[in-house]
Amino acid sequence: MRPRLRSITVPRITKKKLLTELVTERGWPRVGEPEWGEIRATIPNIAPEDLQGLEIPVEPPWCGVRQHTLEELEATLDGLTEVYVARTDLRRFCRDSVIRARERARWASKSERVAEEKRALKTEMAEWMLVWLSDPAVFPAWVQLRRKRLEQLAGAG
Repeated sequence: MRPRLRSITVPRITKKKLLTELVTERGWPRVGEPEWGEIRATIPNIAPEDLQGLEIPVEPPWCGVRQHTLEELEATLDGLTEVYVARTDLRRFCRDSVIRARERARWASKSERVAEEKRALKTEMAEWMLVWLSDPAVFPAWVQLRRKRLEQLAGAG
């Protein structure tokens, strides 16, 4: 009879854990462009969305797209608009972040595992991101008109 092999459990080191350790080790009070560069050099395959769990502020566009509420989405897209207009070298970065976020919202809007109310919210969010992708400079004015329309619909219902 052969001896039974003992299983060895190797602790999984997640991006979140690596990121938290890096931020703590460096003592960063916030994440901006220099910190993002160091994070990307240290942690492979990191995305802006991975920084959303940090307990320190993360500047746009490194913060990714926050989309838990419409207010949060609007603030994020407004921040990305400012970066998009001011930094032509970061336009592709901003667009890629919004495209990834829109895909997540579209997936949630169609998933049967997601509650109907949240699916409706994610459908609305995907629309907002589509408008932003069409023309980031138009988004701030468009979102004000859209909010008024949503308020009218809520008041009528």
